[in-house]
Amino acid sequence: MSTDDGTPDDRTPDGTLDEGTPDDGAGVPRRRVTFGAGAVAFGFLVGLVTLALVFALPWGADAPGVFVLALWYGLGIGLVTGLPLGILVGLLLRPVTNQWVHIGVFFAAFTLVPLALIALLSPSRSVLENLPVALIIGGVGAFARASVWKLVRVQ
Repeated sequence: MSTDDGTPDDRTPDGTLDEGTPDDGAGVPRRRVTFGAGAVAFGFLVGLVTLALVFALPWGADAPGVFVLALWYGLGIGLVTGLPLGILVGLLLRPVTNQWVHIGVFFAAFTLVPLALIALLSPSRSVLENLPVALIIGGVGAFARASVWKLVRVQ
């Protein structure tokens, strides 16, 4: 509430002031993290560009071409995998107001899910061979979440 009388959004349909949903029965309203489409799009683009840069830089003189190729493939793969995962993790973390917890969980989710997918799809015999790639993806996911720190609101 922004004033003593409350804003129009703080009123129930019968006109009484809504005090929020109690957390522990003590009348304390629950706080939650909210994010809009702009924050989601910005985080996705930051993650896409960062991941493309990380994968392109080791290629030396061919890096610009690899960067464009990584952007193109990353866009398609990211729309199907990374974007839904980021939205799902973000929605599940709405009750958690600590932004550092969000970043840590994004790192964990964006490391473990790709590790599992790579393990299922890769002809490699050892899961640990794919760990560096999964850690890079997890780090980029955490960096993308950190990039929208100021775009989310804690209500």
